[in-house]
Amino acid sequence: MIAKLTGIIDSIENDGLIIDVNGVGYWVIMSNKSLTQLGDTGARATLWIEQVTRQEITQLCGFIEKTDRLCFRQLLNVQGVGVRVALAILSVLTPDELMLAISAQDKTMLTRADGVGPKLAGRIVLELKDRLSAPNLNIETTIALKSIPSHDALLGLVNLGYGRSEAHNALQLAVKEAPTTATSSDLLRLSLQKLAKF
Repeated sequence: MIAKLTGIIDSIENDGLIIDVNGVGYWVIMSNKSLTQLGDTGARATLWIEQVTRQEITQLCGFIEKTDRLCFRQLLNVQGVGVRVALAILSVLTPDELMLAISAQDKTMLTRADGVGPKLAGRIVLELKDRLSAPNLNIETTIALKSIPSHDALLGLVNLGYGRSEAHNALQLAVKEAPTTATSSDLLRLSLQKLAKF
């Protein structure tokens, strides 16, 4: 099984590239975002590889960062998400943004990717909510956001027109600063102050 490739970029196409490793060319599929981050033809590159075999077809999927590969693996575990859809998601969302969208149950953020409708976005959020958590979310904050005041504050922000991920992010910061006795109104006010600075 191939886990990593280091070589020279031979050619780049719309959905992948050929990387020359000691005279052997490997076709590697990548997200559009990752392809734009690579150098030009002739540049040296190191790719983390996820080898996917489905219906007797083996594909090499490449990633610049290990966190992208981790998210890709988790996305493939969701029913209805194949290689193309998983890479499409990682083309529009960074791992942190994906994890935040799942933590905040923000289906709209996921539907920005080609091939992801509301139904599939809902399934991704549901199936990955316990598997993926944003690196910047510590366990105390995650637990705090499940309290009634923070839940009410989150609903208040959403009702004011803020996206779930944006509101969730601001509320995290508010919870960290607020006293443990803070009411939903306190948290809403603090969150709005955070949103004004974004």
